[in-house]
Amino acid sequence: MRQALFALTRLLALSAVTTSCGAGFCFAAGDPAKGAAIFERECALCHTIGKGEPNRFGPNLFGIIERKAAAAPGYDYSPEFITMAIWTWSPDAIASFIAAPGLTIPGNRMSVFPGVPDAEIDDLIAYLAAQK
Repeated sequence: MRQALFALTRLLALSAVTTSCGAGFCFAAGDPAKGAAIFERECALCHTIGKGEPNRFGPNLFGIIERKAAAAPGYDYSPEFITMAIWTWSPDAIASFIAAPGLTIPGNRMSVFPGVPDAEIDDLIAYLAAQK
């Protein structure tokens, strides 16, 4: 029952952004240059972004858009993430996850992250999308 509740919570969190944005097009207005600064401030302590750079506390995020979740080479994902992350990283999935990582997958290593302000998510995702 508990796992079913977690799965439902995860699906609701992912679908909330998909429903409001529609097919990932809500991120078209993001500014990758602003997103780079947001990445440095919010993400770079735990993640790398350059091709071939090593994983840190979190996985390398190079090429994350359209990559299967829990599939960064050489990264040791938490059991919770491996079990529950059954999606492909779209802009909508990234937005949902970074808004509430602890609700999306309770117990994952990013659960302590407070999230990125809503006003900055489009820029951050535009930057992530450009890293391919």
